[in-house]
Amino acid sequence: MKIFVTGGTGFLGQHVLKKLISDGHDVRALTRSLKNAALVKKMGATPVPGSLDKIVDFVVALKDVDVVIHCTAPVEFWGPWEKYQRGIINATMELAEESARLKIKRFIHISSESVLQDTEDLIDIDETHPYPKLPNSFYGEAKKIAEEHLLKLNSRMEILILRPTFIWGPNAPAFETLKEKVKSGKFVWIDEGRASFEAVHVENVAYAVSLAITKGSDRQIYFVTDDEKGSVREFLGSLFQALNLPIPEKSMPGKLARVVAKLTESLWKKLRISGNPPLTRFDLAFVAMPRSYRIDRIKNELGYHPVVSRQVGFQKIKEGLTN
Repeated sequence: MKIFVTGGTGFLGQHVLKKLISDGHDVRALTRSLKNAALVKKMGATPVPGSLDKIVDFVVALKDVDVVIHCTAPVEFWGPWEKYQRGIINATMELAEESARLKIKRFIHISSESVLQDTEDLIDIDETHPYPKLPNSFYGEAKKIAEEHLLKLNSRMEILILRPTFIWGPNAPAFETLKEKVKSGKFVWIDEGRASFEAVHVENVAYAVSLAITKGSDRQIYFVTDDEKGSVREFLGSLFQALNLPIPEKSMPGKLARVVAKLTESLWKKLRISGNPPLTRFDLAFVAMPRSYRIDRIKNELGYHPVVSRQVGFQKIKEGLTN
């Protein structure tokens, strides 16, 4: 099949490209620089120069495409709303509307569990769980609005939404922040890290994307996880060991941390302080919000099963440090 991918040079996008190419698809990937174009070409895909800021410049590349996979998003959790409005909501809707106009068969949108994160625990829920009134980050709010727009889009084009949890794997961008916090002594467990935690290896997400090309139902949402339960401390503790980092010991009560996060965010906004606050509600939710998701739908409708286990995933990280 002919497939167009946005975000193909990002952490997830590169794994998606690798999987689709290995499956024998004709893959095209949007690129914003000559460096990224060279990377896409080296991987075996066709680079399409352009930017989601101006879709009209590359729309010709979509004319005979079967499936569009939209991976691009500013994966940042602090900043002005305009960045998320433009980079997530506008980009997603304009690309989807153009794809529908060109009669593309299927549009696969990579969303995030953050669309549901507010203040309530998310335990043993499935995709029917209602959206919160207001997610705890602009990123989550923008992803939520993009999902809602897509589900209401008046088009015959099939739309599937994949909702991964925390995406991890060798060289995951989020690891740099975690490593810096651990090495500087700034990492603190919340309530000893007892909260239940969900994550998904990047290769498992890429596999889910490959399945969604031909399987799944129109206007449907699918959680994607490793299907392995555990606590924040169990997961991050194993991750820190794989990264050859010491296991932090400091912990803070959740009640105190919530007050600190709320005050810190308010102070940064009121005083217009540059840079990220030391603790935000989203940061806190990452290590303190109990969450566990049922993935019966993606198993039953797409035939999904994790292709990389936690044990194997951590081993790959260790091997990556020695290569």
